[in-house]
Amino acid sequence: MKPIVLYVDDDKANLETFNRVFKFDYDVRTASSGAEGLDVIRVTPELALIITDQRMPQMTGIEFLKGAMRLNPHAQRIILTAFTDTEALLKAIQEGHVYDYVVKPWEPKELKSACDKAIAIYNGRIEKVKQLMVAESKAATLAEEVKSQYNYDGIIGADGGLADTMEQVRKASKANATILIRGETGTGKELIARAIHFLSPRRDGPFVAVHCAALSSGVLESELFGHEKGSFTGAMSGKKGRFELADGGTLFLDEVGDLPESVQIKMLRVLQERSFERVGGVETKKVDVRLIAATHQPMEELVQASKFRQDLFYRLNVVPIVLPPLRERRKDIPKLIFHFLAKYNHELGKQLGISKEAEAILMEYDWPGNVRELQNVVERAAIFGEEELVQEDFNLTPIEFVQRETAIGLKNQNVLESIKSGEARKIANALREAKGNISEAARILGAARSTLMYRLKKFGVLAK
Repeated sequence: MKPIVLYVDDDKANLETFNRVFKFDYDVRTASSGAEGLDVIRVTPELALIITDQRMPQMTGIEFLKGAMRLNPHAQRIILTAFTDTEALLKAIQEGHVYDYVVKPWEPKELKSACDKAIAIYNGRIEKVKQLMVAESKAATLAEEVKSQYNYDGIIGADGGLADTMEQVRKASKANATILIRGETGTGKELIARAIHFLSPRRDGPFVAVHCAALSSGVLESELFGHEKGSFTGAMSGKKGRFELADGGTLFLDEVGDLPESVQIKMLRVLQERSFERVGGVETKKVDVRLIAATHQPMEELVQASKFRQDLFYRLNVVPIVLPPLRERRKDIPKLIFHFLAKYNHELGKQLGISKEAEAILMEYDWPGNVRELQNVVERAAIFGEEELVQEDFNLTPIEFVQRETAIGLKNQNVLESIKSGEARKIANALREAKGNISEAARILGAARSTLMYRLKKFGVLAK
């Protein structure tokens, strides 16, 4: 498409000449007065360039361009002027109302050169505006996604097994105190940390996460506090650490129990003084960071074993939040199942359902890997499942739970001895034949389902 150019002049002969000379290069619009030109601008938002004569009755060219700028600030503006109009022209250029000027009478080659330069500037600015609009749209979409995922009202279980925890989250988010989130692996500690950040006054600041167990001591110190150029082999330039990147926001330290002692000492100073030096540096950096830490480890035992500094533990444990394991909030399991199933149905373009028997199996499992394990199991079943997911799609049976010694309320090693008893062997065989279906196993044994459930709990196969 040709760029749209508006030419304004009270001399109709000049309008006709401009149209004749440039109609093959531009989409030419003309107006014989400033007022008429403003009307054209109002109905032509995609206008790229406005050219006007300076000397016109009722409204001068500069006055017209001031109005044009208010209506369309992106369109470029060129004025045609005589040498005697220098003072007014200079003022207009200084005030930004005019991009360029061409002295009358204009030569086609000179005017076209000025027009092409102005249009190139317009195209560049419009492209940046489009990019900005796309970025703003993506940011708005991301904000909605973050809100839906991390808003405390949107966390699955917020009105169920996590109700008490989320009430703590809501209260803790308003303060600036350091928080220690404790819970088994897979319970959603980072999700809770993000919810706290999103609900806090720091929501518009950065949320920076660091997995302490994934990095060696030297790398972790550099990641957290940054380093200066030449501070170690390979440090070709200086680098900001996560504390600097999180300035004004929240820093989340996952698996804080794995912090090496050298980093613990430096961490203690940051919490006390809100300052530190980069690795190899001497300049003290000040930061405003809200710290949230998380761990699945028994911190008190680490302190007693001198593996974690007691003073740092006290600094981290200002506001403790404990996440219950999934087995302690079984009523949330169906909601989580259907949430993850909807997610993977959307991603895979499927419309999978789930059988009641399969749902029962998932409800009876103790999920040692908690919500993360449940999500992985549902994802795997959704990938390979067809139409309705059945228990075989999840590859989980009570017999496997006992054999793996990691699930369904396995309390101690005596369970393995109990399972060798005659009664337990019969139950195990029936469950194996029924492929984990407790109702079917009860039919094979000629017992009521409630009776079988009682016996399974007795042998420790199901949690009591």
